[in-house]
Amino acid sequence: MPELLNKNYRDQLVTWIGKPCHFRLLYKISRDGCSPTSFHQQCDGQGATVTVLYNTNNTIYGGYLSQSWNSNGGYIEDSDAFLFRLQYNESSDPLKFPVNDKSKAGYGSSVYGPTFGDGHDIYTFSGTITRSGNEFPLNGSVSKIGKSYNLNGQTVDTVTNNSLNVTDLEIYRIVDREDEEKPWREHFAWTTKTMQELKETLQVYEPRMEANVPAANILLIGQIGAGKSSFFNSVDSIFRGRVTNKACSGSSERSITTMYRRYELKDSSTKKVLNFRLCDTCGFQEGSALDAQEFSFTVCGNLPDCYRFNPLVPFESDTPGYIKNPDLKDKIHCVAFVIDGSTVDVMPDKVLKHMKDLQARMNHRGLPQVVLLTKIDKICPEVADDVTKTYTGTAVCDAVNKAAEIMGLPSAQILPVKNYVSEPNLKIALDILIMKALKRCIDCADDFMDEQLLRIAAEEEKSDTENQIKKFD
Repeated sequence: MPELLNKNYRDQLVTWIGKPCHFRLLYKISRDGCSPTSFHQQCDGQGATVTVLYNTNNTIYGGYLSQSWNSNGGYIEDSDAFLFRLQYNESSDPLKFPVNDKSKAGYGSSVYGPTFGDGHDIYTFSGTITRSGNEFPLNGSVSKIGKSYNLNGQTVDTVTNNSLNVTDLEIYRIVDREDEEKPWREHFAWTTKTMQELKETLQVYEPRMEANVPAANILLIGQIGAGKSSFFNSVDSIFRGRVTNKACSGSSERSITTMYRRYELKDSSTKKVLNFRLCDTCGFQEGSALDAQEFSFTVCGNLPDCYRFNPLVPFESDTPGYIKNPDLKDKIHCVAFVIDGSTVDVMPDKVLKHMKDLQARMNHRGLPQVVLLTKIDKICPEVADDVTKTYTGTAVCDAVNKAAEIMGLPSAQILPVKNYVSEPNLKIALDILIMKALKRCIDCADDFMDEQLLRIAAEEEKSDTENQIKKFD
């Protein structure tokens, strides 16, 4: 689930905390469940934290502790603690409320959620709270707010808008900038030189001569709206030198892609067609799946380019255009699952099952797979502001690990990208992410072609041996 605390509110909290720092999401009730056990498992002993409540009256408020949460059943002393309001009735209106009883700044109890003050100023919940529709009806209280904290004339209504019904509650760990965690994945420098080197590598790429394959075929599959067609458009934009929209893309309840396309890519600087193709097919959704047999025909090279899918009349071996004896050049060499990173942890069970069913068919054929994890800007506000934060954003790391878990793939095969969607001009950081992902797909395609060549050579050797035996017989 994406983080909700936007950059302006983060900057305001940094000002109040009084030192340069970063925010790392520890706990989110819509993701981790709303219970004291879950809260303490995620947050105890983590050092300074910010607790943020987003209530159903469009008001955002919460509290800061410089000391760790615990489950000891006692008060937490903290002279630096404060409560705050960031937004009231949907309008930004930040206010800070300093602690006036430092001995009772927080309260750590194994049966309570995050709790501030004596008696208590903010007591969020106890027990397990179940989501009701789009909200969590927290069972705590804010009626005593102002007992241990100085409200400076404000009231429970003007701070909390009198509501503990929340759409979400988040707790962020505060990390000093000088102690910022190392990147969770090694990466290239975010420079023009890096971008040019990656681009040139892809410009001169050629499949192995022995394979007799003019271009590597990479199949994009995934849920409707995840960004399959947008990924092609993004790659096309990089090599054309301007943002393009050749493949239809956008948001829709039904798949915008209605036919199988093997898109060629042309480099504007050399005027040459590149030696890899991105193959697009219709997206799937809950209740509407890509036909398994059509998928098999696709990866095996039987499906012709520009075939238009018809859910009422599936593609068969006697359908006009059927490629009867496909060569290696006709087959798919790598499959890229395109998954929306902002919804990876709430993917519908039916959609996930369908993806796993298709994956079983790929495994049977030895087809390599990667995941293009899109919309990373929606996962983490820091990445939304600066894509170069991709490999330090813990929310992106969490999404990568979640995708690796559900797809059963190594995390190195999960490739975070941000497609060109609203940007009017090319950006170096976006280009680097996209080209790194594309190069990984091509490397996997080369590995598959190598395996196929070895298999063909083994079969030919076996056939020659059998023919020699027949001659002697």
